[in-house]
Amino acid sequence: MAKCTKNPSVYADLEKCPGQKKLPGIRDWVYTTSKRDILSYPAVSEAPADLKEAAQTKGDFVLAADKYFYKIGIVKNNGKIEVENQGTDGAKTFLNKVTIAIPGTEEEATGLINQMNNDEMVFLVPQRNGKYRIIGNEDFDAELSLKQDTGASPTDANTTTVEASATDYCAAPFYTGQIHTTDGDIDGATGQIAASTGKDASGSAGTGS
Repeated sequence: MAKCTKNPSVYADLEKCPGQKKLPGIRDWVYTTSKRDILSYPAVSEAPADLKEAAQTKGDFVLAADKYFYKIGIVKNNGKIEVENQGTDGAKTFLNKVTIAIPGTEEEATGLINQMNNDEMVFLVPQRNGKYRIIGNEDFDAELSLKQDTGASPTDANTTTVEASATDYCAAPFYTGQIHTTDGDIDGATGQIAASTGKDASGSAGTGS
């Protein structure tokens, strides 16, 4: 066992801190783009220095000219990330999943799932604290389940649901690079948009990055 030095251990104490908030859910939007428009991908270090680095990518998504990560607004409290491991000993990976409910079933929402139906997508999903996580990657395509439900009674939901599941070597890695959007570049580590705009990713006034 002493000869196994290629992947040194980075295990450390993981404390539970009283009073520390760990809010569930994601924010009320995600970003997505087609893999066709991604020129290069960020990556998780194969030799991380600590547990935090073992879950974070380094580098940016580099997109083709005039292409962006496009914002999709979702129904409040109707989005989540799920992660589970899969495979056999020595070849285990993770299955990373995001599920979102888009308001309505009108032309734009329908057009979106029409375009996604046979495409290969990557999603950037902000947790409540503003940190972004990646669903989809260069090596494995996200499988999409796309649904619409108009509801029946006046109190039913009328939504378009997108579920994206992708195999990955890492459990929904945290993205700390820049997110190139139509509103400006967002810092994936903080959720803050470029200081020149003075807004965060929701369009509200923020502190900048």
